[in-house]
Amino acid sequence: MGKYNEKDNDDYLLKHNLFGIDSHEELEKAETLSFSLRATALEQGDYTIDSFTLKGFQDLHRYLFQDIYPFAGKFRDVQLMKGNTRFCQVQFLNNIAIDLFRELNEEPFWNSLEEAADRLAYFKSELNMLHSFREGNGRTIRIFIHAYALARGIEWAYETIDREKYMQAMIQSVVDLGALRKMLLETIQFIE
Repeated sequence: MGKYNEKDNDDYLLKHNLFGIDSHEELEKAETLSFSLRATALEQGDYTIDSFTLKGFQDLHRYLFQDIYPFAGKFRDVQLMKGNTRFCQVQFLNNIAIDLFRELNEEPFWNSLEEAADRLAYFKSELNMLHSFREGNGRTIRIFIHAYALARGIEWAYETIDREKYMQAMIQSVVDLGALRKMLLETIQFIE
């Protein structure tokens, strides 16, 4: 079980992509294109998130990244740090994920948008701290949480969020959910 940082992961992705791409720039373009095509197909109903289980989460990642990475849908097998953030230790990843998805599926009904924003921020932050996959965690989590909210009668207009503020709120959510909760509250509404 190794440890990697962002540069090590970039090198790993170059060695383990389905196209044999050996340039960071070309891989980024190919990943963006393949992800965009899958995300568009998902929005058009070609793929449905059947359940909000651990398997459903892994299946979503597999669907989104199957065209570019052989590890799509598989949990990472290395330790992961990005910047000053250390994500879930790989030896605990599966057990913590099982507990988190059980909690997500036992979640009671939300009585207000404030409660919805609070709980969505919590689940989004916890899934981010798992950082289950070698690549594509943020995009998979965002799509998963959006679908989870929809299933509970909440529309989340995440496309209206400023990307830089969103990234800062996610980084802060490691220790304080306040900014993420506020951002969610400003972009969710009950579906009528």
